[in-house]
Amino acid sequence: MKRLSLVLVLVLLVSTATAFAYVSDRHDFGEIDFQGATVYYVAHFNALARFEEGGEFAGRLEEAKELFNIGDIVLVQGEWDGVGELALNRYLAGDSQYDMWRLPHNAFFQLASRGAMFPVSDILPPEYFEQLSHITQLKNERLPYDGKLLHFSVGAPDDWGHAPFLVVNLDMFERENLGNPYELYETGQWNWENVEAIARKATRDTTGDGVIDQWGFAFIDPFFMIFSNGGTITRLDDEGRVIFSLGEPEALEGLRKRNEWVNVEGISNGDWQMREFITGQTAMGFFPFWQIDPSEYDFNHGVLPLPKGPHVDDYVFAPGVADAIYLPNNSAYPLGMVALDNFLFPLDEYYEVLELEISHRVRDYESYTIMHTAFENLNGDTAYYHNFLGNWWEAETPYGGIIDGINAGRPAATVVGEFQPVGQAMVDEYLKQ
Repeated sequence: MKRLSLVLVLVLLVSTATAFAYVSDRHDFGEIDFQGATVYYVAHFNALARFEEGGEFAGRLEEAKELFNIGDIVLVQGEWDGVGELALNRYLAGDSQYDMWRLPHNAFFQLASRGAMFPVSDILPPEYFEQLSHITQLKNERLPYDGKLLHFSVGAPDDWGHAPFLVVNLDMFERENLGNPYELYETGQWNWENVEAIARKATRDTTGDGVIDQWGFAFIDPFFMIFSNGGTITRLDDEGRVIFSLGEPEALEGLRKRNEWVNVEGISNGDWQMREFITGQTAMGFFPFWQIDPSEYDFNHGVLPLPKGPHVDDYVFAPGVADAIYLPNNSAYPLGMVALDNFLFPLDEYYEVLELEISHRVRDYESYTIMHTAFENLNGDTAYYHNFLGNWWEAETPYGGIIDGINAGRPAATVVGEFQPVGQAMVDEYLKQ
């Protein structure tokens, strides 16, 4: 009997030797054991590059495989505009049981509305979500689905990538005597009225051939004008219901002002690639964070917040839209997948990466401070979370149809009024409200 007991103890020790009791910076997961399964990261770029040879965290994948008894961790890569369909097809085929989906914002409702995403609030306590980064908490507040939370990771460190800023050509400001943008910011005068005056002055023919070749603004995404005036595309009402809000005064005024600058006065020029700013032909450019790249500029630049519209008393810091990591709803080991994610993407590194990304985009203390202020004071309403309503260039959608109509010279209030019912109906249908 004693010999049998000893054998049982040894078998128990051997059988549990590969299980690893893991406590992350967010949660005590207990023993995690993938039993040799292969994990697949589905993404539109190499989301694992930082862990591979030559990456900043080389070797971490091997550590994770050993600690959690994972057979392998494999990248499955698709295109930006096709990775959502790739993930959905894997889910429908039953191939996604050990998937981690790292998706761009445009794929969220493509999958959520089909019930393809795992509700992590079913397995994680409220305290877990309270420890996430501010921007991830905002996503969970604005993007629950069917009453469940889907965001659990800080492993998409470019989730701040669409936060908008107004980048200025400081050399042109000095050469054209356009004033000091930082002084305007500090005194609360960095607003539509003053940047419009700057843009008018900057827009001119610099060669004397009768053709305008310098402008105040590069391309202006409609989002940015809406947000800078305190407007929204969708927002939560007092009862927690999402409403289509482009018909509200703040948003309408943003749409009207953009049309005035772009289509009436002609003080803006170019497309989303921002070549006119990069080549020094415009004084200012409305940029998402990801697109600010000083290595492309042959001039000194500064980064400022969106200029204040007439409906706001203070600067609006918008998160824009955000990429994120999700689990498929048929996940075979969701708790283990969250533990793996926590191991690969600790909280402290999230903030370290943000610091590095800010440093790569600024060249002076004023810009550095403004960027930090922005990310510490994000306004959760000023984001285009419900982008199933369309992109500005998609005229067949509610949002794109509104922009297309205004660009054609029709009054903003009239065009929005026409699309309001279908926009609200889509919101209600997608969100099941």
